[in-house]
Amino acid sequence: MQFLIDPHTNLGSICLRVSNLERSLEFYHLFLGLKIISQTADRVLLSVNDNMPYIIELHQAEQSNHTGPRAGLYHFAILLPSRAELASFASLVLLHQDRLKIDGCSDHLVSEAIYIRDPDNNGIEIYRDRPQSEWIWEDGSVQMAVLPLDLKELASQSTGTWSGFAPDTRLGHIHLHVSDLANAKKFYGKIMGFANTASMSGALFFAAGEYHHHIGTNVWLGESIPGASGSGPGLEYFSLVFSSRQKLDELILQLGSCDVMVRKLADNSGYEVADFDNVIMRLLA
Repeated sequence: MQFLIDPHTNLGSICLRVSNLERSLEFYHLFLGLKIISQTADRVLLSVNDNMPYIIELHQAEQSNHTGPRAGLYHFAILLPSRAELASFASLVLLHQDRLKIDGCSDHLVSEAIYIRDPDNNGIEIYRDRPQSEWIWEDGSVQMAVLPLDLKELASQSTGTWSGFAPDTRLGHIHLHVSDLANAKKFYGKIMGFANTASMSGALFFAAGEYHHHIGTNVWLGESIPGASGSGPGLEYFSLVFSSRQKLDELILQLGSCDVMVRKLADNSGYEVADFDNVIMRLLA
């Protein structure tokens, strides 16, 4: 019988190793408006308000000798609560487009998104979901596309200047470079129990419950690329949050039955596991 992950699972936080912590703080804190809730010499926790939980952890990276494409982060996605918030962010992007790395804007049918990059070239998607009543499902798959989105038209709908993220902003999904789509489908689908909700050329999308996707995977850097690095700038981990300890424990038993190594976190708050490309996830309740 196919194991199904807790349908109320959501993304919790992401940790990024960065090459220059001060420079990254200028981007995430001073420019985007995320709040610092904890800071040490080499780590900073950022939230959408002044309280826990944090959504982004920045970690000063060690030097790395790794070069060339590797598995790991394609982008992480920050979900805004409304189109008005996205329009306000579009105004900010237009105002600073001369010093921002902008990858483009897209209408995905289920959502609208603006793509930018941080100082270490980490991809960031800022998006809003369309109402779920407008999503079109067929045989367990949701219709998604990559259609043009007019940034200037979107910005014209703004009713105020950008003043930071609304309190109900959260991480919506993460999209990963992987070395093999079949392995990604085996790990996230068969082993972890996410539903494969959509696909496109070279990419598969997975979700818990009836969301369009919590995890995207692609081989756009090429197949058989090396696994994720444990040093240098890039993704250190992302976390999944379960609705209860019972649901988390069910997944831990499932991972054990599939001979996937699971490590308990030092503070006993949850577990850590790596996918087939050595991308690290923290599993929390």
